[in-house]
Amino acid sequence: MKTAAITIGGFEVMRMICRGHCVLSHPDVTGEIRLVNQFFGLAA
Repeated sequence: MKTAAITIGGFEVMRMICRGHCVLSHPDVTGEIRLVNQFFGLAA
């Protein structure tokens, strides 16, 4: 269940990015990675 919740959370973050609900500081893949890391508290 924990893995499923993390996976679904990742899909939700990417959906928010695609729909324009998040403003990326760098509008490229690096910016997306940084945003996902911020949401999930990961170290890049």
